[in-house]
Amino acid sequence: MAKRYYNYRNLDVRQAIFTALFILLVLLVIIYVIRRVNESAQPAFATSDNQIAVIIDAGHGGEDGGAVGYDNNTCEKGINLAVAQKLKQFLTIGGFRVIMTREKDQLLNDEGLNTVRQRKVSDIQNRMQIIEKNPDAIFISIHQNKFTQDSANGTQIFYSPNNSDSEDLAQAIQDSFRELIQPDNSRQVKKAGKEIYLLYHSKIPSIMVECGFLSNQNECEKLLKDEYQNQVAFSIYAGLMKYIDKSKKGLE
Repeated sequence: MAKRYYNYRNLDVRQAIFTALFILLVLLVIIYVIRRVNESAQPAFATSDNQIAVIIDAGHGGEDGGAVGYDNNTCEKGINLAVAQKLKQFLTIGGFRVIMTREKDQLLNDEGLNTVRQRKVSDIQNRMQIIEKNPDAIFISIHQNKFTQDSANGTQIFYSPNNSDSEDLAQAIQDSFRELIQPDNSRQVKKAGKEIYLLYHSKIPSIMVECGFLSNQNECEKLLKDEYQNQVAFSIYAGLMKYIDKSKKGLE
């Protein structure tokens, strides 16, 4: 059998090392979190079986593409779902009970509606029902941003005005992004207004993560890459862990 020879010069050694270190860091953090969960009292949002429930909402879907990128081609909905699915993986490994509002490219509207507006309204109402059916959960909605000035960049997090824990959760995750992947991000968390329907009406700890600006070419291209999506998902996960740890200490 002929031997195979590989051209090792073509391998991106630095990229391989970075990926390996990133995976190791993820595993170490997950092990730490599981130990903390086992050692500490459960916070108010833990379910009856001592498993914390997290609703992950991938914004938009189906005929509602969401924001469109600088290239007039990239749609928000696909990036939302990709980040949501990666966040689900981290949370599942960490022992959480994960509830996804959607796991494919679709709206959640009822059948038999004739107009796009009716279908969008139905979609939001059905997402709201998922929140209301899980009063002990944490709600995290994944979105992407867009602005007229293409220089705008960085993660921006909004929080529900109806639950005092929401601002703490938003701040923990905003800080996590700054510490892990966006050291120059000086954005502050913002209270959601009526225009963000789910947060404005949610009674549980709820936030919306605007991961980045699709109007910014550099950020849009990064958000399309699997590696950066993992970093974004892990930043959300790490911030959630800080929030939970702080909540537990308040109960001790």
